[in-house]
Amino acid sequence: MNITNEAIDFMKDALVEEEIKSVRICMEAGCCGPTLGLIVAAPEATDDVKDFDGLTFAVANDAEAMAENVTLDVESTEDGVSLVLRGLQQTC
Repeated sequence: MNITNEAIDFMKDALVEEEIKSVRICMEAGCCGPTLGLIVAAPEATDDVKDFDGLTFAVANDAEAMAENVTLDVESTEDGVSLVLRGLQQTC
C-alpha cells in the first residue's frame, strides 16, 4: 500500500484527539464481496506495520494482497475532504 503525504496529514489532523495514533487497513464485507476498510485501531501481531511521520499504518495479513497496488489519498469534493483508496479493484 502506498500513502500520499496529503493522506498522512489528513489522518494526523483527524487523530489529533484520539489516544490511538494508528490506522489499520483490513478486509471487510462489501456489497459484492470483500473490500478494504480503514479503522482507527492498534496494529495486531501479524500486521505489516509502517510508521509515517509519527502515525502508524498497519495492513492486516489477509488484506495485504488486495492492498498491494492501492494508494491511500485524499479527495476534495463539494462535500469536503475525505480519504480514498485509489486503485482498489471494485467487486461489483
